[in-house]
Amino acid sequence: MGKASAAAAEIACPVCGGGQFELLFTKRDESFVRCKACTLMLINPPPDPDSSSATYDEDYSQAYIRKADKKLKRCAGWVKRVRRRFVGSGRWLDVGCSAGFVVRAAADHGFDAHGVEVESAAVEYGRDALKLKNLRCGFLEDQGYPDSFFDVISLYDVIEHVPDLNHLVTELDRILAPGGVIEIRTPNVDHWQTPRDLSTWKEVKPSEHLYYFSFTTLKTLFENHGLSVRHKRAMLKPALNVYFGKTVAVAP
Repeated sequence: MGKASAAAAEIACPVCGGGQFELLFTKRDESFVRCKACTLMLINPPPDPDSSSATYDEDYSQAYIRKADKKLKRCAGWVKRVRRRFVGSGRWLDVGCSAGFVVRAAADHGFDAHGVEVESAAVEYGRDALKLKNLRCGFLEDQGYPDSFFDVISLYDVIEHVPDLNHLVTELDRILAPGGVIEIRTPNVDHWQTPRDLSTWKEVKPSEHLYYFSFTTLKTLFENHGLSVRHKRAMLKPALNVYFGKTVAVAP
C-alpha cells in the first residue's frame, strides 16, 4: 500500500466543509483525523490517488472470487431484501461490483442488472464466468449513464474507498430514478463494537479506507445532495446499512 506524499495538502471536510481537524493517530505515515465540526473521520492529507488505486489489483479480486459460491448466495439475500421492501423490478446498478456477484443475483431476480468496477480482471471474470453483459470497467463518474436511469443503486463496502465523495454522490443523485433507492454499506465508526482505540480497528486501512462514517455523517453527506434516508438497518457487526432516496419536496 502506498503512503501519502510528504507534500500533500489537507482537504476540507467533504461533509461539512470544515477546515479544522483533530489528529487521532498516525498509521503507515498517514494521518487519521476527525473533523472538529461534524466528526467525520478521514485520512488527511489524503493519499495519492495512484496509491489508493494500487490497493485494488488482480490479487485483491482473486481473493474475492475464490469465495464465489458463498458470495452468490449472500448477494441473492441482499437483492431479495431490496425487492421485498423497496423496488420489485427495473434497472439495478452495483457500483464497485468486483466480479459481479450482486449483478448476477439481481439479474437472476428479474432486474436489468448492471455493474461498474475499476479492476479489469474482476470485470473479465464477471463477463466470462458469470455471463454478465452489462459490466463496465472504470469509475462510475466516467460512464455517462443517462439521467434517472437506475431504480436501484448499490454500493457495498465502496464509499469509504472513494477519493471525491461529493462528486460520487452528485452522480448517484443524477442517475437515480424518482422512487428509486440507493443502498450503502460501509464500516460504522460509532458502532458499539468498534474499539475505542480506533488505531486498533481492523477497518482502519491506510491508503484504502479513506473515510470512516457514523450514521450522522453519512446522512448529512447525502442530504447535502438532496437524498434522504428511507431506512436504516440495525447491524450486529460494526457496519452501517442505509437506504437513501430522492428527497420529496413538500408543497407550501
